Amino acid sequence: MKPRFGQGAVVVGVLPEQDPAVQNEAGALAAALGVELVAAYVDPGSYLIEWDPSGNVLGKSLNRALDPDDEAASAVLELGPLLEELAQQYGLQHSFRVLGGDPAMALGRLAEACHAAVIVVGARRSGLLAGVNEVLTGSVIRKLLATQSIPVLAIPRVDAHPPLHG
Repeated sequence: MKPRFGQGAVVVGVLPEQDPAVQNEAGALAAALGVELVAAYVDPGSYLIEWDPSGNVLGKSLNRALDPDDEAASAVLELGPLLEELAQQYGLQHSFRVLGGDPAMALGRLAEACHAAVIVVGARRSGLLAGVNEVLTGSVIRKLLATQSIPVLAIPRVDAHPPLHG
Protein backbone atom coordinates (compact mmCIF):
# COMPACT_ATOMS: atom_id res chain seq x y z
CA MET A 1 0.00 0.00 0.00
CA LYS A 2 1.34 3.41 -1.00
CA PRO A 3 1.82 5.91 1.88
CA ARG A 4 -0.76 8.70 1.87
CA PHE A 5 1.02 11.43 3.86
CA GLY A 6 1.86 14.38 1.67
CA GLN A 7 -0.48 13.11 -1.04
CA GLY A 8 -3.77 14.68 0.02
CA ALA A 9 -5.57 17.11 2.28
CA VAL A 10 -5.65 17.08 6.05
CA VAL A 11 -9.28 16.70 7.16
CA VAL A 12 -10.02 17.94 10.67
CA GLY A 13 -13.22 17.51 12.65
CA VAL A 14 -14.10 20.75 14.46
CA LEU A 15 -16.62 21.73 17.13
CA PRO A 16 -17.65 25.00 18.78
CA GLU A 17 -15.65 25.54 21.99
CA GLN A 18 -13.24 22.76 21.00
CA ASP A 19 -9.72 22.77 22.38
CA PRO A 20 -7.82 25.01 19.91
CA ALA A 21 -4.96 22.48 19.93
CA VAL A 22 -6.97 20.28 17.54
CA GLN A 23 -7.16 22.93 14.80
CA ASN A 24 -3.63 24.16 15.51
CA GLU A 25 -2.08 20.70 15.21
CA ALA A 26 -4.09 19.98 12.04
CA GLY A 27 -2.96 23.31 10.57
CA ALA A 28 0.67 22.64 11.47
CA LEU A 29 0.46 19.17 9.89
CA ALA A 30 -1.13 20.53 6.70
CA ALA A 31 1.59 23.20 6.50
CA ALA A 32 4.36 20.65 7.07
CA LEU A 33 2.92 18.41 4.33
CA GLY A 34 2.19 21.33 1.99
CA VAL A 35 -1.45 20.31 1.55
CA GLU A 36 -4.91 21.84 1.95
CA LEU A 37 -6.67 21.93 5.33
CA VAL A 38 -10.30 20.80 5.10
CA ALA A 39 -12.21 21.48 8.33
CA ALA A 40 -15.61 19.93 8.95
CA TYR A 41 -18.30 20.26 11.58
CA VAL A 42 -20.69 17.31 11.70
CA ASP A 43 -24.24 17.85 12.93
CA PRO A 44 -25.24 14.46 14.33
CA GLY A 45 -28.87 15.62 14.53
CA SER A 46 -28.96 15.82 10.75
CA TYR A 47 -28.59 12.95 8.33
CA LEU A 48 -27.48 12.20 4.81
CA ILE A 49 -30.39 12.19 2.39
CA GLU A 50 -28.66 12.28 -0.96
CA TRP A 51 -27.02 9.36 -2.68
CA ASP A 52 -27.21 7.69 -6.03
CA PRO A 53 -28.05 4.02 -6.70
CA SER A 54 -24.36 3.11 -7.04
CA GLY A 55 -23.85 4.13 -3.41
CA ASN A 56 -21.89 7.30 -4.14
CA VAL A 57 -22.53 10.33 -1.98
CA LEU A 58 -23.46 13.39 -4.00
CA GLY A 59 -21.28 16.47 -3.55
CA LYS A 60 -24.16 18.56 -2.25
CA SER A 61 -24.47 16.26 0.76
CA LEU A 62 -20.90 17.00 1.74
CA ASN A 63 -21.65 20.65 2.53
CA ARG A 64 -25.12 21.19 3.96
CA ALA A 65 -26.69 24.58 4.69
CA LEU A 66 -27.26 25.87 8.22
CA ASP A 67 -30.24 27.88 9.41
CA PRO A 68 -28.77 31.32 10.27
CA ASP A 69 -31.50 31.86 12.92
CA ASP A 70 -30.45 28.77 14.89
CA GLU A 71 -28.22 29.61 17.90
CA ALA A 72 -26.26 26.35 17.58
CA ALA A 73 -25.71 27.12 13.90
CA SER A 74 -24.36 30.55 14.82
CA ALA A 75 -21.73 28.91 17.03
CA VAL A 76 -20.75 26.65 14.15
CA LEU A 77 -20.54 29.54 11.71
CA GLU A 78 -18.14 31.29 14.10
CA LEU A 79 -15.66 28.49 13.38
CA GLY A 80 -15.15 29.84 9.85
CA PRO A 81 -13.28 33.01 10.85
CA LEU A 82 -11.16 31.05 13.35
CA LEU A 83 -10.14 28.65 10.61
CA GLU A 84 -9.47 31.54 8.24
CA GLU A 85 -7.09 33.02 10.81
CA LEU A 86 -5.35 29.67 11.26
CA ALA A 87 -4.99 29.23 7.49
CA GLN A 88 -3.43 32.70 7.18
CA GLN A 89 -1.04 31.94 10.04
CA TYR A 90 0.24 28.82 8.25
CA GLY A 91 -0.22 30.06 4.67
CA LEU A 92 -2.69 27.28 3.87
CA GLN A 93 -5.37 26.70 1.31
CA HIS A 94 -8.43 25.69 3.30
CA SER A 95 -12.15 25.05 3.25
CA PHE A 96 -14.85 24.63 5.87
CA ARG A 97 -17.69 22.14 5.49
CA VAL A 98 -20.83 21.45 7.50
CA LEU A 99 -21.86 17.80 7.30
CA GLY A 100 -24.73 15.75 8.63
CA GLY A 101 -25.05 12.29 10.11
CA ASP A 102 -22.83 10.07 12.19
CA PRO A 103 -19.61 12.06 12.78
CA ALA A 104 -17.22 9.20 12.03
CA MET A 105 -19.00 8.18 8.85
CA ALA A 106 -19.40 11.79 7.65
CA LEU A 107 -15.71 12.58 8.23
CA GLY A 108 -14.78 9.36 6.46
CA ARG A 109 -16.96 10.20 3.44
CA LEU A 110 -15.43 13.67 3.25
CA ALA A 111 -11.89 12.30 3.57
CA GLU A 112 -12.51 9.84 0.74
CA ALA A 113 -14.11 12.53 -1.43
CA CYS A 114 -11.11 14.85 -1.10
CA HIS A 115 -8.48 12.05 -1.17
CA ALA A 116 -7.26 13.03 2.29
CA ALA A 117 -3.94 11.92 3.70
CA VAL A 118 -5.23 11.90 7.29
CA ILE A 119 -8.28 12.61 9.45
CA VAL A 120 -7.52 14.66 12.58
CA VAL A 121 -9.92 14.62 15.52
CA GLY A 122 -9.78 15.71 19.13
CA ALA A 123 -10.24 13.57 22.20
CA ARG A 124 -13.74 13.71 23.62
CA ARG A 125 -14.70 16.66 25.74
CA SER A 126 -14.36 16.31 29.48
CA GLY A 127 -17.34 16.06 31.76
CA LEU A 128 -20.14 13.71 32.67
CA LEU A 129 -22.45 14.74 29.81
CA ALA A 130 -19.73 14.09 27.22
CA GLY A 131 -19.04 10.70 28.79
CA VAL A 132 -22.72 9.72 28.71
CA ASN A 133 -22.96 10.87 25.09
CA GLU A 134 -19.96 8.70 24.18
CA VAL A 135 -21.52 5.68 25.87
CA LEU A 136 -24.77 6.23 23.96
CA THR A 137 -23.33 7.10 20.54
CA GLY A 138 -19.87 5.56 20.67
CA SER A 139 -16.44 7.08 20.31
CA VAL A 140 -15.80 8.94 17.06
CA ILE A 141 -12.12 7.97 17.22
CA ARG A 142 -12.93 4.27 17.68
CA LYS A 143 -15.46 4.33 14.85
CA LEU A 144 -12.97 6.04 12.54
CA LEU A 145 -10.28 3.49 13.36
CA ALA A 146 -12.72 0.64 12.77
CA THR A 147 -14.21 1.91 9.50
CA GLN A 148 -11.61 3.97 7.63
CA SER A 149 -8.61 3.07 5.51
CA ILE A 150 -7.32 6.64 5.91
CA PRO A 151 -4.95 7.22 8.87
CA VAL A 152 -6.53 8.86 11.92
CA LEU A 153 -4.67 11.25 14.21
CA ALA A 154 -6.19 11.95 17.65
CA ILE A 155 -5.14 15.10 19.49
CA PRO A 156 -5.35 14.76 23.29
CA ARG A 157 -7.07 17.40 25.38
CA VAL A 158 -4.81 20.01 26.93
CA ASP A 159 -6.40 19.26 30.30
CA ALA A 160 -5.82 15.51 29.95
CA HIS A 161 -4.40 13.79 32.99
CA PRO A 162 -0.68 13.01 33.05
CA PRO A 163 0.17 9.49 31.85
CA LEU A 164 -0.25 6.72 34.38
CA HIS A 165 3.09 5.21 33.40
CA GLY A 166 6.44 6.37 34.31
